[in-house]
This record gives sequence, structure tokens and C-alpha cells, in this order.
Amino acid sequence: MGFLFVSGKKKKMAKLVRAYVKDRVKEKRAFEEQLERLDVQLQKKIIDPLTYERIKDVLEIGFVKQREEAREELTFFGR
Repeated sequence: MGFLFVSGKKKKMAKLVRAYVKDRVKEKRAFEEQLERLDVQLQKKIIDPLTYERIKDVLEIGFVKQREEAREELTFFGR
């Protein structure tokens, strides 16, 4: 029977990585739901194609920005 000893820093980093992945999954689902709602609005002609593209770009930029901020935070705490 073997025992695995992990240093406190590795445990902390693993915990941060798990939290990061969990948050990213939540953010990805929310992003996809927003895109689906936007698609429905376009199909029902509630919004025009130009508005659709602008809103979609804003959503994508926000999603990428959140990902980068979370990655930077993870990197900062990993030191």
C-alpha cells in the first residue's frame, strides 16, 4: 500500500485549477445560452443581421476577456 504525499503548494494549485475549470464550464454554458437566444431573436426577426453581428462580437469579446482574466489570476496565485 503506497501513500502519496503532496506538498501544500501543489494542493493549492490543483484546487485553483479545478475551480478555474469549473468556472470556465459555467461561463461557456452561459455564453452558449446567450448565443442561442440571440440566434432565436435573429430568426424571429426581432433584431436585424447587423445588430446580431455587433451583439455577437460583444459577447465573444467579453467571453475571451473573462477567460484571460481568470487565467492571469490563476497564474498569479500559482506562484
